[in-house]
Amino acid sequence: MNKHYQKNIIPFMSGLNNVAKIFKLKSIKEELEQSKSYLSIALRGTEHGEWSWDMSTDEVDLSPDAQAILGYEKKEKVLEKESFLGMIHPDDKLNFLYEIEKHKKDAIDFVSVNIRMKSAYGDWNWINLRGKFVEFDTTGAPIKFTGINYDINEQRQYDDEVQELQQKVINFQEEEKKKSTIRVNNNLDGYTKFRLNGLRNLLEYN
Repeated sequence: MNKHYQKNIIPFMSGLNNVAKIFKLKSIKEELEQSKSYLSIALRGTEHGEWSWDMSTDEVDLSPDAQAILGYEKKEKVLEKESFLGMIHPDDKLNFLYEIEKHKKDAIDFVSVNIRMKSAYGDWNWINLRGKFVEFDTTGAPIKFTGINYDINEQRQYDDEVQELQQKVINFQEEEKKKSTIRVNNNLDGYTKFRLNGLRNLLEYN
């Protein structure tokens, strides 16, 4: 191999390769920071609405804003408990009731759970539902739960995007580690072949 190529061209090409890697990683990290910034803006503008659950009558009262979050007409609505629970995604319903039950038993101070609720358009909107019991009967048993629903659809989208970008960074770093290992192994193979050839030449000479 030409000495000029070994001395000048190979280091130059290696340097360009390293610069490309740095820019690629920087680009991914910049996307990640941008997504976090967008998430912060989205959270500041999160829509919310009040709701309450009267357990003595098993009626759930949704405020106009709570209705509007899901695309329904912006007016107060009273639902039977089963109708309200029917708005919650089947995969999230048990977790929601479990959190309510934990709060009822004083295992937690308040409820805060992310669930999907069916919108007026038939799709599922991510809602952060939080609240606590505010009224009790003469025996001390809770009878009224009051809370706030937060629209977290955009937050969930940005969370997914951030996770995807973080995984890109991890994948890129792992890929570079594998490449480095291959280069080291190739160098070792080359060195071993060189030693074997030298030993073979020495034996043939003798």
